[in-house]
Amino acid sequence: MHITITGKTGSGKTTISHLIANELGFERYSTGEYQREIANKLGVNMVEMNAIMKDNITYDHLIDKTVERISRERAGDNLIFDSRMAWHFVKDSFKIFLTIDPAVAGQRVFANPRSEEPYKSPEDAATQLTLRSDAENIRFRTIYGVDNFDYANFDLIIDTTYADIEDYVPIVKESLEIFTKDREHYRRRIYLSPKSLLPLDYCCNKGCDEIIIVPYKGRHYVIKGHAKVLEALRAGQKYIVADIPREAY
Repeated sequence: MHITITGKTGSGKTTISHLIANELGFERYSTGEYQREIANKLGVNMVEMNAIMKDNITYDHLIDKTVERISRERAGDNLIFDSRMAWHFVKDSFKIFLTIDPAVAGQRVFANPRSEEPYKSPEDAATQLTLRSDAENIRFRTIYGVDNFDYANFDLIIDTTYADIEDYVPIVKESLEIFTKDREHYRRRIYLSPKSLLPLDYCCNKGCDEIIIVPYKGRHYVIKGHAKVLEALRAGQKYIVADIPREAY
């Protein structure tokens, strides 16, 4: 079984990939670590490496072909790919996307700065992370013709804005089990804190048993199930489960 994990910078991709690998006994492969190895060989830091890759797609192809080759040669092994584009290049995988509010991502990254990525403030970190993430996605769309931010590409979406990453490991395990047993009827869901939801055209929807949201620029808006979201907030629930209508894409 192969699992692919991607998402927004600062959302906890690396942390959750390690936790899931340990919990399930999977081997982990990180293209970020591979990219760092390439940077070390070239004698540059990661900021400089990102600048090189912006204008030279050779390294994107090298990284992605390596992912494709490993997934093909080890099709029968239990692997987790922590990678921006592995969901696209691994032929058969359970695809996970992690998202986070840009402002919170900036706060997290600023509080734990990398030496090669200095930021002046949490706000500066949020701005720079968004610019870098958007630039990467434009590059991927140009090279491969796919949108790395489109939730329709993934089987499980998790918003880590107000979450302890550890809380989502059981959710990943449960979702993976359901997916493995019956892929045909597996239903894509997004898990997120009710605190991260914003109302859109508010109405109480008291008789509604489901919560439906639409994503927009890194945030999520409720279009159905407002009353259930309020109930979850009052009850102090850590997370809720919501659906995303196909027309949102």
